[in-house]
Amino acid sequence: MNSRVALMFTTICVMFLAAVTAASLKNDFKTDPVGVSPAAFLVARTGAGQEAQWIVRQEKGAGTTNHVLVQESTDKTDNRFPLAVLKDGEYKDVTLSVRARPLAGQVDQGFGLVWRYRDANNYYIARCNALEDNCTIYHVVNGRRVSFRNQKVKVATNRWHTLKVEAVGDHFIVWCDDKAVLDARDGTFKDAGKVGLWTKADSVIEFDDLSVEGR
Repeated sequence: MNSRVALMFTTICVMFLAAVTAASLKNDFKTDPVGVSPAAFLVARTGAGQEAQWIVRQEKGAGTTNHVLVQESTDKTDNRFPLAVLKDGEYKDVTLSVRARPLAGQVDQGFGLVWRYRDANNYYIARCNALEDNCTIYHVVNGRRVSFRNQKVKVATNRWHTLKVEAVGDHFIVWCDDKAVLDARDGTFKDAGKVGLWTKADSVIEFDDLSVEGR
């Protein structure tokens, strides 16, 4: 292979990988079998306590056959953060959205979106909490969660909410139920990483319609 052909081949490969990374995707769990973890996700946990239990179920409620992803463990360990991270794709600049419904939790009823995930101890989260009625952005560094913006927001139990995050460089905007509630900057994680879902402690949360749009 001469140098010109090799250069063209390399360029095509780079463009292909960029296109894959930047591709949009949606996951509504309709094709995932009920009763098991979805194959597209890596199940992980930050902190202590019982391992995460992410299972596809039928949505709670009479007359529905809609599939949702549920974090079912009710372990009350406060420093316990279950994660469900998409195995494929890494993104630096990305828009994420998901529908979430908090069902139960005495310690917490928190649900969140994760981006620039390196491993179970290093990532960003935007989360809403139905017990505290607020939304918060955190970075998690070496397993330690630190907030850098918080806002009071009404988050009802047993009601579907839409959480959306737009991350561009060090600038993050968060929407809850179509209202922009947080606008913050942070430079902790600058490189691309995986994206996913998050809960805390004994939060039992239904998730549906996860959307990822990379740039």
